[in-house]
Amino acid sequence: MKVLNYINNLFWLGVPDILKGLALSLLFIYIFKNAIKKHSTIFYIYPGLMFFWYCTYGILNLMNVNLYDQIGETIWWELLWLPHSLALDTVIGLAFIMIVMFIGVLPKWKFVRQLFIIRKEMSIIGGLLLIGHGVMRLPTMKWAWENLTDMNVFLFFSYAILGVILLVLIFIPWITSFHFARKRISARDWKKLQTYTSVPLMVLICVFGIAINLGWGFSNFSGFGTDLWEATTIPDGSAVSNLAQGYGVATAFLSAKIYLVLLVSYVWLRILKTKKQSFPIQKSYVQTQESNNEGVLSVK
Repeated sequence: MKVLNYINNLFWLGVPDILKGLALSLLFIYIFKNAIKKHSTIFYIYPGLMFFWYCTYGILNLMNVNLYDQIGETIWWELLWLPHSLALDTVIGLAFIMIVMFIGVLPKWKFVRQLFIIRKEMSIIGGLLLIGHGVMRLPTMKWAWENLTDMNVFLFFSYAILGVILLVLIFIPWITSFHFARKRISARDWKKLQTYTSVPLMVLICVFGIAINLGWGFSNFSGFGTDLWEATTIPDGSAVSNLAQGYGVATAFLSAKIYLVLLVSYVWLRILKTKKQSFPIQKSYVQTQESNNEGVLSVK
């Protein structure tokens, strides 16, 4: 485990988690895109196991059953929490959903067209990871409501409000991505349902990323001084240098900026796509009117 942590820090130290998730997800999809389409069930197995484990942990925790106390700090516990401890589960789930959303608004480049054929599979994989994580965090959402006076507004907004909304929003397009649900809905209604849930989902995911990183950044910002090498003692008795605190603050603020860039980029691309879709309809209407008035179809 120490070796894995060392390698993880070596490659990703100072890199915001969302960039790590996007890089690893794009690499994985590029390598396995054909296999994902042909053997999608195989690629659902591990995310499905994580989904089951995280949901079990979260629900039992709500019932005041702490699995950590039951299992203990064993190698099995470390393996079960390995993706979470390396900050891979949530950000890869987010990355899969973001890739799905962006290929819907990007120009139809070759790589975008290749990804479009596995859009459903990516939605299911991303949904398994994020819904599992959301259920696991239900105790945290409950705790946020109970301790709202001890949190800054960004953290409370993220955990207590946005967390619940996102869990509901992602469940709807995720469950309707499965064939058993999709075949019960007409193509027109399915598309409307996906659009009216997935677009707000993408926007709120970015808002959540901005808010929670600002929350953690500001919660630590006042805790360190101008001397980076000065150490302070935290409640558990250990010493933390201002350098470590400053690193955490800088990473959090950088992550918030990246989520802001993703939000602005997606909204801008979505607006462009909407304008392009509406333009041919208007042009066709003008051409039809000209044809009716002049007896010929004139194309300008």
